[in-house]
Formats: sequence, C-alpha cells, structure tokens
Amino acid sequence: MQYISYQPVTEIQIKEIENSGAQFLGEVGPFHVKRFWKTLHDLRWLKKTLAAHRIDVLHCHFLGVNTWYAALANHHPLVITVMGGGDVVGPDWRPQGRVAGYLTPFALRRADLITSWSPLMAEVVRPYCREETPIVPLHGGINLDVFYPGERPDYLYSRWDLPSGAPIIFSPRLMRPLSNLDRLAAAFIRLHDQIPEAYILFAYPVQDAVQDYDRRVREMLSNSPAADRVRFIGTVPHHEMADHYRLASLTVSIPSTDGTPMSVLESLACGTPAVIGDLPDYDRYYFDPNSTVLAADPQNPIAITDAMFRLLREPGLAEKLTAEGKHRVAARGSYEAQMSLLASHYEKLGPR
Repeated sequence: MQYISYQPVTEIQIKEIENSGAQFLGEVGPFHVKRFWKTLHDLRWLKKTLAAHRIDVLHCHFLGVNTWYAALANHHPLVITVMGGGDVVGPDWRPQGRVAGYLTPFALRRADLITSWSPLMAEVVRPYCREETPIVPLHGGINLDVFYPGERPDYLYSRWDLPSGAPIIFSPRLMRPLSNLDRLAAAFIRLHDQIPEAYILFAYPVQDAVQDYDRRVREMLSNSPAADRVRFIGTVPHHEMADHYRLASLTVSIPSTDGTPMSVLESLACGTPAVIGDLPDYDRYYFDPNSTVLAADPQNPIAITDAMFRLLREPGLAEKLTAEGKHRVAARGSYEAQMSLLASHYEKLGPR
C-alpha cells in the first residue's frame, strides 16, 4: 500500500506510516485558485507519481481538497470515503463556497465507489453522484485483539491521581466547538452535586485544540466546585487507549455531527458503557439508544447529566447496554470485518 498526504506530515508520522507496512510517496499542497500554477504543479506531480507506482486503486479518505486533486488527476478506479464530523455535516449538508460547490460534486461524479461512515451521509451525498455509483456504509473498524474487557489498570490511578474505585468519566473527543465539550463540562458540574466522588478525564492533543475554546472550558471547570475532580490528560498513546476505557466507568461522545466514532466502538468493545449525542447521523446497528448506548441532546447539559447519572447509578442498565454493544461490535465492527467488506467491493471495480 502506498500513501499520499494532503496535509503536512512530520518525520515521526512518516516512520509510523512505514512501520505499518505502507510506503510514503509524498504530499500535495493546498488547493490554490488564484495561484493556480501551484495547484497545477502538484497535480502534475500526483499524476506522475500514480503512473510511476502503477497504483491500482486510488482511495481518498475525507471529502475535501484531496478528492479534488484525485478527480482532476483522472485516475481510475477512484474510491472516496466520506467520514463525517467535518467533511459532510448533518442531513442538510451541501458543499459550501464557489470552489467546493463545483469541485466537490465533480469529484463525487468521478468516483467509481463511495464508502460512507454512516448510512445518513450516504443518503446526503447520493444526489451529487452518478446513479450507477455504489455507495456503501463502511467504517475503519477496530482491533478486537487490543480492545476487549479487562481489569481496571492500577498504574492509571496513580498517574492521574485518582482514588481507587472512583467513578470515572472519559472524554476522548478533540477540544473544538463541534465536540460540545463545554456542554459536557456544564453537565459534569451538575453531576458533581449528585455524585461528588466522580472524576472526569479529558483526553485530546493540546496542540490541535481551538485555543479560545480550550481556555473557556478549562475556566468553566476550574471556577466550579468540581475543579479538583477534573483531569486534562493530553494525548493518550494508542497502545494505552484500551486501558483508559477499562479505567472508565463510562465514555462520553457528544459532537454536534459525526460519522462512526471509533472511540465509542472501542469503549463498547472494552465493556465500558457510553453516552452519545442523539443524532440522526449514526448507524443504529451500533448506536441504538437504550439498547447499546444512552443518547442525549448534545446541546443540553441537563440531558447529558441525566444520562451519565443513570449509567453510574444503575449498574444493571450499564451491564445490559455494554453486553449488547459489545456483541454488535464483535459481529460487524472489527477491522477484519470492515476491510473484508471493502476488499469485496474493490474486487468489483474495473477500469473506466
């Protein structure tokens, strides 16, 4: 497998790509309209690179600038994955701006296969595609050899200065307005009045945070009675994520729009219940309110508080949800299951 990036890539990231067995071929720059010669330079490089390495399938993840380059390169078969939470936002989505308004539908029409991280997003992009183009709900899948139930890890209690056995809420979303972490902060402050022994861990890369928003969320919590029950733990290395789910009493993921959140699938696979946003975006097979998860209005801190309170105070409910959630993730949500489905669709692709 070869990899081309449409974002700047660090030397550390290149090593990680190559350690995974992929070959890093380079990156295309931003898509310039006024300075079109820069775009043409990158487009020529992309076409030359694809030809030199005899790429069989060009697969673009995320519906954006990268798909514009791919469509203009006229390489087939072309596969586009719509991921949600940024590229296609909600049921009323449409391309924004003059350039995107032309190039995004152009790219979708050039695609030979489209995969979508949720059935809703598949429906949303369908009007922009050729009628004969298959659109398949399919996500990245999780590694069930890593994410599975286990004992609560003692080393994390000491690392994050937590009392052994304390109720712990885990938030794995990025610090940006889309994630509604300010609403979660307000909900946790309310929860503190009811369950003062509960703690919350916010895990996100600080360098990627929206700084003003980050500051506001931290100030909300630091100026509240719950201040000493809050931990901002930064980036969690991938090899420690499963232990953080096992540490947690519940995971909260309440963005305003989403695709298929791997963090929630990982949490369920580890036997940790989840509170999610009540969104039409989600595949109800995995995210089935009151069967696999609890859902709450992501804009309503009271509803979020109530859902967290129920999971912490109703162990029978938490066990029922995680048992069913774990079963469904194991049946369809593994990396192997999803990649096998993708491979079957790859095999159906032919030259155009």
